[in-house]
Amino acid sequence: MKHPLLRILVAIILGFLILVISSMLMMAISGNTTLFENIPFLKKTFTHTSMLLLSILLIFIISKGRLREYGFVWNLNFPLAKIILISLLIGFISASINKLFIGTSAVNPAAGLSFLEKIIYIWFWASICEEVLTRGLIQGFLDPLKHIGFKFFKHHISIAVIVGAVFFGAMHLMLLTMGVEFFTVLNIVIFGIILGLIAGYQKEKTNSLIPAIIVHLCFNIGGSILFIINLL
Repeated sequence: MKHPLLRILVAIILGFLILVISSMLMMAISGNTTLFENIPFLKKTFTHTSMLLLSILLIFIISKGRLREYGFVWNLNFPLAKIILISLLIGFISASINKLFIGTSAVNPAAGLSFLEKIIYIWFWASICEEVLTRGLIQGFLDPLKHIGFKFFKHHISIAVIVGAVFFGAMHLMLLTMGVEFFTVLNIVIFGIILGLIAGYQKEKTNSLIPAIIVHLCFNIGGSILFIINLL
């Protein structure tokens, strides 16, 4: 697959199929069984868990078992403190903009979760699952194109990083189908792309998903700071 546009198209299709299949499985099981009623926590994690398993399966098939090539490597050789601070700040700014200028959405997908459940399911589990999909599968599949890109303050931002970031931001458009107001979703999409650029850049530099997951986790924590303050 030598043509860059074809590889980009395939990467987007693979990511989109995983999102669609995960949602369809969620609706099918929810509508036809009592599984989620008997095991409530499964309902709260099912979509992301499906996303994770499908992503790993596709990565395994595409890479012929060479998961290391898609970021399954332990690597902390990056400016950890700086990245944590930046990610917390960006998450806080996103939440502040939503609070000050947009307001609270009439529908909040996380409204039914306790604070502990938000920590487990949103801060940690969602960060891991979404990073494996976007930075693992999509960006990893586009890794042969990483020489294509542009310079930003002496940093090379590759097309692989950009596509993964835009896909990550755009996948949150599905919140519109859940009743979340447009400008809230737009805020999430824009800051999701910013998060994706930072996470993707770190993943590309280290060839590891660990920095990307940490960026995502800290962004989610930063987005909860106002909630934590109100809670206290």
